[in-house]
Amino acid sequence: MFVGLYEYSVDSKGRIFIPSKFRRNNHFIITIGLDECLYAYPKDRWGKLENKLDGLPFNDKSEERAFKRVLLSGATELKPDSQGRILIPYHLRNYAKLKNDVIIIGVSSRIEIWSKSIWEKYNKNAKKLFFKHVSSLEI
Repeated sequence: MFVGLYEYSVDSKGRIFIPSKFRRNNHFIITIGLDECLYAYPKDRWGKLENKLDGLPFNDKSEERAFKRVLLSGATELKPDSQGRILIPYHLRNYAKLKNDVIIIGVSSRIEIWSKSIWEKYNKNAKKLFFKHVSSLEI
């Protein structure tokens, strides 16, 4: 389970550091995510996601093809180097607007990689929803 928030920078070669506690699984599949971030799945979790693709409830075969093409064509398998960095391909850095400061968050079964400025805008609005519903989580 991935949890936590970490702040790093993209280096001149397009690499980012992956927190050591997230590197227990040393291979990741990274693809585009929602809200202009990237999703990174450990390779074993990615296999489970691929198995679910065929069972998705699409009514239209062209929608199904489009969804799979976007998700899978942007996906890349990455392995951290000896210093814990991964090289994010240009098309993914461009999609998520990763230029300087980066936020990496753990979201249960996946890691999300955000541009710091996009994360700050998103998080400001998300916290409003969180505080609206947090009392339902209290034990």
